Amino acid sequence: MAAGTGGNDTRPVALIHETLTASNLAPGGAADPPPADPPPLDDRKLRVLRAIVTEYVADGEPVGSRRVVEVAKLDVSAATVRNEMAALEELGYITQPHTSAGRVPTDQGYRRFVDDLATNPALDAPQRELIGELLGSARDVEDLLARTSSVLSQLTRLVSLVIAPAVDASRCKLVELVGLSSSTALLLLVADTGRVEKRTVDLPTGTTDGDLDRVRTVFGDQVRGRPMGEVHDTLTAITDGAPGDLRELLRAITDATAAGLVDDTVHHVVVGGRASLADEAALERDELSRVLQLLEERATLARLLADTTDDAPLVRIGGENAVEDLRSTSLVAQRYRVVTAGSLGVLGPTRMDYASVLSTVRAVAEELQRSLSDLSG
Repeated sequence: MAAGTGGNDTRPVALIHETLTASNLAPGGAADPPPADPPPLDDRKLRVLRAIVTEYVADGEPVGSRRVVEVAKLDVSAATVRNEMAALEELGYITQPHTSAGRVPTDQGYRRFVDDLATNPALDAPQRELIGELLGSARDVEDLLARTSSVLSQLTRLVSLVIAPAVDASRCKLVELVGLSSSTALLLLVADTGRVEKRTVDLPTGTTDGDLDRVRTVFGDQVRGRPMGEVHDTLTAITDGAPGDLRELLRAITDATAAGLVDDTVHHVVVGGRASLADEAALERDELSRVLQLLEERATLARLLADTTDDAPLVRIGGENAVEDLRSTSLVAQRYRVVTAGSLGVLGPTRMDYASVLSTVRAVAEELQRSLSDLSG
């Protein structure tokens, strides 16, 4: 796997370090059209391709025929393997750098390798147990998502992306108004996904504890159970029909929910391991700059993972990416679900250990889903 670092995270996931690792859309906003179904490969060609992919991922050097014979344990001569490599090159699976007699995989070669993975090796029990301990001890959803991002980036040594479940698709499970002083209160909205939204409310002069108690009763009757995306409109309707002596207080609470309650969370993305790209020789300087800039665009990152499904991991390799600035990278992502769905994944150079990354992404998604279920009750 390409070398890198897990970023600047200082959370407890650092313990695993020694144990384990608006962008420009293409015309029409789509990736290159998928190639036609590849021709079947016989067993020897598949073994040659697998050997070239695994060796190139391991050390980043073009792979020669003699090394393929050794790695694939083929009972044939290097000359025979060179013929097979020439056939694979003609089919578009590998290519020959002009300075080397060896071969390296193309995007199509990586795709064939990924598609031919019958099963992904599972993480061993100690690794899974450690992930479970780190995620299971999270204090709240924000802490859990941050820990998940750190775990992913450190296990894979790639950039991690964690997309929170969309708040506008969840419902308000608990609403509370806590007086902090004579002039301020804290509004807490807890979604059934476990996510907590906090808003500071500037109280009108003369607000009493009795006023706060009356408002809490209204919240319990009319806000709890509502979709989170409708909370602001619900509060607005309550304010318009409220008794005159409560209207100013309710308007202050409504104003506190006017900005960001939905928009800030629909695309709530936690990114980790950016520093892993800094040492990545597989990316040219201008490619690296564009990728780092894209990592600051939350809406674009959320769209990257929008196509994840409950059925299988999402793997987009090189030119398969719809975002042009990511066509020197690969994305491996997985959906998780607790009431509503979220996604997580990793982004890195096309030269990545796909088998290991797929298993890691799947295992972390399962642990995140389990921990979210515990937090949301």
